[in-house]
Amino acid sequence: MNLVICCDGTWNTPNETEGGLPSPTNVVKLYNALAPADSSGTEQKAYYHPGVGTDGTWWDKFLGGGTGKGLDQNIMSAYRWLALNYTPGDPIWLFGFSRGAYTVRSLGGMISKCGLVDLARFASKDDALWKVVQKIFDAYRDPKPSPLRATKAMPFFNAATGENPSRQTPIHFIGVWDTVGSLGIPDDMGFLNLLDDPDDHRFHDTTLSPIVGHARHAVGLDEKRQSFIPTLWTSSGPQTDMKQLWFPGVHGDVGGGYSQSGLSDGALYWMMKEAAAEGLAFRQDALLQLKPNPRGLLHDSVQGLFKALKTRPRAAPLVAGQSLLLHASAIDRHANPPLDQGAYWPLKANLPVTVDIFARDRWNYTGVYLKKDLTYKLTATGQWLDASIRSGPEGTDDGSFQIGEVVQIASSILGGLETLTQKLTKNEQIDFWWTRREEKMPWFALVGLLANDIPPPKRTQVNKSAIERLPHEVFLIGDGAPFTPQADGYLYCFANDAWQAYDNNKGSVQLTIAS
Repeated sequence: MNLVICCDGTWNTPNETEGGLPSPTNVVKLYNALAPADSSGTEQKAYYHPGVGTDGTWWDKFLGGGTGKGLDQNIMSAYRWLALNYTPGDPIWLFGFSRGAYTVRSLGGMISKCGLVDLARFASKDDALWKVVQKIFDAYRDPKPSPLRATKAMPFFNAATGENPSRQTPIHFIGVWDTVGSLGIPDDMGFLNLLDDPDDHRFHDTTLSPIVGHARHAVGLDEKRQSFIPTLWTSSGPQTDMKQLWFPGVHGDVGGGYSQSGLSDGALYWMMKEAAAEGLAFRQDALLQLKPNPRGLLHDSVQGLFKALKTRPRAAPLVAGQSLLLHASAIDRHANPPLDQGAYWPLKANLPVTVDIFARDRWNYTGVYLKKDLTYKLTATGQWLDASIRSGPEGTDDGSFQIGEVVQIASSILGGLETLTQKLTKNEQIDFWWTRREEKMPWFALVGLLANDIPPPKRTQVNKSAIERLPHEVFLIGDGAPFTPQADGYLYCFANDAWQAYDNNKGSVQLTIAS
């Protein structure tokens, strides 16, 4: 029997609508497309769970969607269903989107570390059943190796009495769309974050375990919300068949949830074809209902509350030519972009090149893709305005005082408090409102960011509870500087202002990039 678990994303349910039109996620569509049995007559049994933030009062929904509260319970619920329905030899299939993707990947980590318990004897005793599941979850979240052993009182599948059940139950297939693992209060939310213990979330294991036979991950190229940083698979063992491809679109353009689904249908079509190739059966002609379109509407996800929150570009691979990291639809859209939305990831490949960097834009996409270990020469000229404060690309720390700089001085004092709070809380992501984005660089200086996912320092036993800076190389350009990237990436630039203060900025400087 094929056992299929489908976990939806934040605030996602099967009955979602947008403008009165159905707007289900790809998790819902895949669940609805499943055949009751495969071609040989083998039964397929499926479990669907709505995303976090869909149950309870409005406050429960807000808290669940905003912080991921309830994700632990979703993992345990899926584990419980699997443990009640599994028979040794049954292929296990896990699918999820967004935090639902994080849920099924964490479920896979739980099964890998702790094994899959046989709950048959507890089936009629719900309280006892949940106590067993909670015990196993507690062992999963403990950083030490699992102490669990199969016993007559608590047997595990694929493990003899007395054996450690770890890594004994295989997972046939994990398929996920745009895994997002941001849990708890966002780490940049200043004093609010002091209410949140990061160790409550860090135990989740979303790495690719050797018990996984096939793994597929569709990732969005165009999502910029900082709280939606993707949780990528960075490696896989030789026994795991893994594909992780970047698709055109924001978070919901990859995982679904919009009524205009040309882009998300492409990511769903790919996932269903990949799963079918490994033995999952879908209803006849279900694939024909999908309408993949690489030139479909690319949505703007920075809406509503997210307009007040920070954004950050993803570490997208080079969108040009052929690439093993990109789905064909991304290349297609780049080569033949839609007339109604224009150029897609335009590339300035021939250096030197000069680009305008606008003071009002929080992120200036340069279209320049820098390569690892090559040294580039960056020079900038011109003037721009921070309200009434005029400066060049070197910033306002030029020795001459302008009356408007009084506000910057006050913000710098607040920035000193921000730096102190970062040290005291070991949270380098804390960002007080009205402080400059890069506190150690001059106000309104030209700053570069290379979106290359250079990871923060590894946690040691001493600082394992620390929250390091977000990835990407950030560096001062000013009126000129050499730069040697540690990894490939697209170059973005900005004036070093407070995140909340860009609307009164004017002008631009000209940046020349030469190799």
